[in-house]
Amino acid sequence: MIIDFHTHTFPDELAKKTIPYLESKAGFVARTDGTIKGLKKSMEEANIDISILLPVVTSPKQTLKINDCAIENNKLDGFISFGGIHPDFEDYKNELKRLKDNGIKGIKLHPDYQNTFIDDLKYINIVNEAFRLGLVVIIHSGIDYGSTEVIRATPERIKNLLNNLEYKGTFILAHMGYTFKWDMIIDEFKDYDVYFDLALCLGVLKMNDKYYPLMDEKTLIKFINTFGSEKILFATDSPWMGQKESIDMFNSFKNISQKDKDNILYKNAIKILEIKG
Repeated sequence: MIIDFHTHTFPDELAKKTIPYLESKAGFVARTDGTIKGLKKSMEEANIDISILLPVVTSPKQTLKINDCAIENNKLDGFISFGGIHPDFEDYKNELKRLKDNGIKGIKLHPDYQNTFIDDLKYINIVNEAFRLGLVVIIHSGIDYGSTEVIRATPERIKNLLNNLEYKGTFILAHMGYTFKWDMIIDEFKDYDVYFDLALCLGVLKMNDKYYPLMDEKTLIKFINTFGSEKILFATDSPWMGQKESIDMFNSFKNISQKDKDNILYKNAIKILEIKG
């Protein structure tokens, strides 16, 4: 079984505009057309059983509409959708409860696209309430190549957020904490109870017609030795990284035990999401 914990899709008509815009902004080439249908085809090619959809709410007024879509997508076979909250959305408590009541397992926060530092009091309040309700929280962490002017989720700010929370819960750092700065992340978070996802970390990143090798086996083993394989989630960031490409890279690692691979590929996700394997 394989669960991809970090993917993105858009409604069909919106995808036609959004994908080219994001490609030009970040210098990436999308691996799918950004639709549910495109992701489903990618999953079939990569033998992925479930993809977690992570919507990004970029303005307060989008919150209800995006979460309505998330609730509907969550009913689709092979998909589990998270919801989203914008930090300036005032009725966040009722909206989080609505997500919980409709079977949503967690929320995605993206400080760069939401123009708010991750340790802002608004995020602290949102994460506290999400944890109080038993919702998973996943955040974009480190640099975002579509918004490189300011990094709003640095290790220091993430730790400041965590240190100011009243409630505890499942907290996931996307992109293994900070793309290409993984040794720093290991040192910064070795004493924190957090999860990491492998989104945009496996394979080769093509950006502005240049190719950048991503995480190698040695680095992933460092994470496993520091945090345990129980704290790492397979993820791709589709459509910005190919699912089959990421799986092939992960499977090429020969010095990671099958037990650790199974934890990363699906067992950790099953436990976090409380679903049947």
